[in-house]
Amino acid sequence: MAKTVDVPVTAPASEPTTEHHPAALVWLQRNSKVVSYAAVAVGVIIIGGWLFIETGQRKATAAFDALDRARTAAAAGNLPTASAEFQRVAQNFAGTEAGYQAELALNEVRLASGQAQIAADELRKFADKNPPAFYAAGAWFMLGGALENLKKFDEAAAAYAKSAERAEEPYRKVDGLLGAARAYHLAGKEKESVDVLRGIVSKYGKDTPGVAEAEVRLAERTQGRS
Repeated sequence: MAKTVDVPVTAPASEPTTEHHPAALVWLQRNSKVVSYAAVAVGVIIIGGWLFIETGQRKATAAFDALDRARTAAAAGNLPTASAEFQRVAQNFAGTEAGYQAELALNEVRLASGQAQIAADELRKFADKNPPAFYAAGAWFMLGGALENLKKFDEAAAAYAKSAERAEEPYRKVDGLLGAARAYHLAGKEKESVDVLRGIVSKYGKDTPGVAEAEVRLAERTQGRS
């Protein structure tokens, strides 16, 4: 009698169902076209961001290169060329670090050229634009110097005080206050001058640049009486 062998019957392969796949994979399968579009969009954003950064870096490099050329001209005593270069940078790169530096340097050239009134007018306009504190403090300090040159000592004292107010570094605050004390002295306002000097000595540590000078000036103005 022939022996029969039971052969296991293999069930036919069933169609894959979504219930056997993780939810994320199912979503990707059903939305492959949407995902492709999204990938392209992300790629465009990344490339666009890179181009923006790269363009910004190149623009900043060009600005500082132009600024260096202007400074070189100023150092060589070629003030007309320096003035033109600083003005170009200030206009072409307004609102940037290089632009702010060029604005202040341009007015330094004006002061060196004896154009104190023009410098004062332009520095006031610049300060009124509310630039970052570092540049605002510098603008007010330079304005104080321009007004001193014009012998407008009361206004100079106010500008120096504003510089001290806007400055964030202690030594720059002291610089501004020293300027205010000097301007008050030149205006014949000794009490105001002495009050400012006393304020410096009482508020800032002896190791802060400018405090030693304030102590000397205070001793001179009060004849040793603190």
